[in-house]
Amino acid sequence: MNMTKPKISVIINTFNEERNIRNCLETVKWADEIVVVDMYSDDKTVEIAKEYTDKIYFFERIGYVEPARQYALEKAKNEWVLVVDADEIIPLKLKNKLVEIMEKDLADVVYIPFNTYFFGRLIKGTGWGPLQEVHPRFFKKSFVSFSSAVHSFFNISDKARVFYITDPEYGFIHFAYIDVEHFLEKLNRYTTIEAKNMHDGIKPVPTLPNFLIKLIKEFFGRFIKKKGYADGIYGFSLSILMVAYHVSGFLKYKIMKEYNSKEPREKIISKYNEIAKKIIEEYKYEKKEGYFK
Repeated sequence: MNMTKPKISVIINTFNEERNIRNCLETVKWADEIVVVDMYSDDKTVEIAKEYTDKIYFFERIGYVEPARQYALEKAKNEWVLVVDADEIIPLKLKNKLVEIMEKDLADVVYIPFNTYFFGRLIKGTGWGPLQEVHPRFFKKSFVSFSSAVHSFFNISDKARVFYITDPEYGFIHFAYIDVEHFLEKLNRYTTIEAKNMHDGIKPVPTLPNFLIKLIKEFFGRFIKKKGYADGIYGFSLSILMVAYHVSGFLKYKIMKEYNSKEPREKIISKYNEIAKKIIEEYKYEKKEGYFK
């Protein structure tokens, strides 16, 4: 019988996370291995990470993390893997719970609740409440892989034994967004990626009626069904902002399709310049004909 104690690899994907990465790493340095996969950060992310691990790898900077997750998973050498983002920290209670599950072999995949902060507040509802947002972040390598599409996360084997942690005190702490500007910056970046995925056929394009129904469901689902009202004006605003997220992504796709380009800005600027040129030519013609006053 093999009595070797199982070991844990923590994998962290990073890009310009110097503000967060130290706090994150301080709460996972108990792990047997820390693997950091960085997308060529411009700040001190890698410099700080080197204080905690020598397992640092690099992945092409493509604007979103999903394709790099599988690469990070392949770099992990241990059977058990804990996936952590740089803006997340692991409370001691959660660490001890995960070690217990691993040592007793209670599961192959563990879903963990998230205590998520928006704009300095712990969110109760809108889909980001502690037991509304749960993710399979702790697992045996052989039961999980990652998809490369944005916001398409875990592929889990049908044979996996699944365990759900149901007490938020044993959950992640997630510092999601600092302020509205931070939220809108990410909204703009991710909706562009979503639009490009639709343009490339990676993500299905909804019909207009289905899209309108989706927007209605998005708001009422978050604000009513998922109890966004419990967060007051914050829950209401987040529900509206998520509607804006889907509208932005769909509109960006429509513009890309109209101009047959994933980078339509230059074509639109050229179009505006052509319109301006015609208007300016009218003035030149008027002057030439003697009508210019």
